[in-house]
Amino acid sequence: MATVDGRGPFRDFWDHRTLLLRMVKRDVKGRYQGSIFGSLWSFATPLLLLGAYWFFLGVVMQARFGSTPQVAYPVVLFSGLVIHLFFSEVIGRASGLIFEHATYVKKVVFPLSVLPWMTLATAVFHLGVNLSILLVGQLLIVGSVPPTWPLVFVVLLPTVPLLLGVSWGLSAFAVFLRDIQQMVPLVLTLMMFCSPIFFPVEMVPEGYRPFLYLNPTTVVIQEVRAVAIYGDLPNFQVLGIYSLVALLVMSCGYWIFSRTRKGFADVL
Repeated sequence: MATVDGRGPFRDFWDHRTLLLRMVKRDVKGRYQGSIFGSLWSFATPLLLLGAYWFFLGVVMQARFGSTPQVAYPVVLFSGLVIHLFFSEVIGRASGLIFEHATYVKKVVFPLSVLPWMTLATAVFHLGVNLSILLVGQLLIVGSVPPTWPLVFVVLLPTVPLLLGVSWGLSAFAVFLRDIQQMVPLVLTLMMFCSPIFFPVEMVPEGYRPFLYLNPTTVVIQEVRAVAIYGDLPNFQVLGIYSLVALLVMSCGYWIFSRTRKGFADVL
C-alpha cells in the first residue's frame, strides 16, 4: 500500500492529523459561512427532506417499498438517499479538489495527499447528521428501531478506503483531463437512479441485476437497510469482498496520486 517513497495513505493521515483536524473544521464552517443559521442548515436540510418524503410519498401517494409496510416507506427511501449523498459529496468534490486548493500545489511542504482525507471527514460529519435524523425519524414514523441499528457503522466502514481511493484517483486525473469535472455530475446522477434507492433490487429483472451491483452504493444501501430497518445481521461475506475491492481501489488511487502530483504545478 506504500508508494515508491515508502509512505502510505494511513501514514499521511497520522503524520498530519493535527493539520487535517484544522482543515476539516475550517471546511465545515466554510460551508455555511455568511448564512444566518450557520451549521444548523446541516440538520435542517435532511430533516426537511425526510418530512417531505413522509408526507408526499407516505401520506399522499401511499407508496410502498416491496413488502415493507407502507408507513416505513419514507424511512426506507431516506436511508438509501443518505448513502448516495455521502458518496456524492466525496466524489463530487474530488474532480475539483486540486483546483480548489491550487494555492497549496506549489508549496513543497504542504501534503496534498491529505486533501481527500479532509473531504471525506467533512462528508462523514454530514453523514453523521443524516444518520441521526434517520434514527429520530425512524422512531417517530415507525415507532421503533431494531437492536442491530449500531451495526450501520460496521457496514459503512469499507466505504472509507473506497472513497479515499476514488478521490485520490479522480483528483489526480482531473488535473490533466478537465472533462472529468463535467462527467462526474452525470455519473453521480446515473448512480442515483441505478441503485436501490427508489426500488428494491428484486424489482429489477434478474438478467440486469449484476449491472446494478457495479454501482458501489448498491451493496452499502442494502446492508444499511438490513441492519437499520429490517433488523437483520449484515452479510459479512459480501462486506468482506467489498472491503477487499475497497482496499485495492485505495491502493491504486493513492499510487496514481503519488506518481502524478509532481506534475500538478506545471499544469496549473
